[in-house]
Amino acid sequence: MLHPLKSKGCPKGSRAQAEAYRLELEASLYDPLTRELLIEAGVREGMRVLDVGSGRGAVALLASDLVGPTGCVVGLACSETMVRMAAENVSDAGKTNVRFVRADAGTARLRGRFDALVGRFILRELDDAVEALRRLSRLLVPGGIVAFHEKVLAIPVTSFPCLPLLEDVRSWMEQARRHAGVEIAMGARLPQLYTSAGLPSPSLRLDAPVGAGPDWKGYGYLAETLRGMMPLMPLYEIAREDQIGIDDLETRMREEALSRAALVVLTPCIGAWTRVRDAAPRSRI
Repeated sequence: MLHPLKSKGCPKGSRAQAEAYRLELEASLYDPLTRELLIEAGVREGMRVLDVGSGRGAVALLASDLVGPTGCVVGLACSETMVRMAAENVSDAGKTNVRFVRADAGTARLRGRFDALVGRFILRELDDAVEALRRLSRLLVPGGIVAFHEKVLAIPVTSFPCLPLLEDVRSWMEQARRHAGVEIAMGARLPQLYTSAGLPSPSLRLDAPVGAGPDWKGYGYLAETLRGMMPLMPLYEIAREDQIGIDDLETRMREEALSRAALVVLTPCIGAWTRVRDAAPRSRI
């Protein structure tokens, strides 16, 4: 079962719009890093790619560009809402080589063979990431690629010079995650997850969004991430609503950073990629 903080990709009811906006900001910040991971992993024209935990379809769109019109991308989304939103984003982008399927990444039952299995910030959301990797990698052709991006929340958001408001935001988030029992080192665990799933030891890269200036979207991303944690603030007596001031938090963070010409480094992520060695049984999983 997902914790309330682990609702990424599956917004319901009134949360859907806020979550969609947060994912949009996240994509704008992390897409360039994920694109480099997919290129380095070997995703290329003509491939058939399975995108796990598609959310609004950001990674599927990146893969779509790389595989081109002769390739295709199948995205797994955990709700009809996300399938619809992802399909709309793909349509708006003019892509015709992407489709989405409603399925849980941990229990998906699919047919067919893929050249690459990819995903971003999804393994932390699964009850059993090792079993999911083991099951889904059986859908790959011999030599197929496995490439995932995961955050290392244990490495804090940082600013140079130090910004007091940003430090408060970081502290509130860290306290909420600690009380909620959120996995904060999934990116660092990727090599262990891969080998436990029977995959070869992966190659690795470390990246982080860095920004400054009036138009940088990182301030909005931090504010919207904290907004999703707001129910936990009074629950665990972390901070009062009037202390946080969520509605104008983005503006205040931006103004503070601009006043001190600060640079901000968001949560880093580790990219891990490898290739399966042998052919897997073609039976349905």
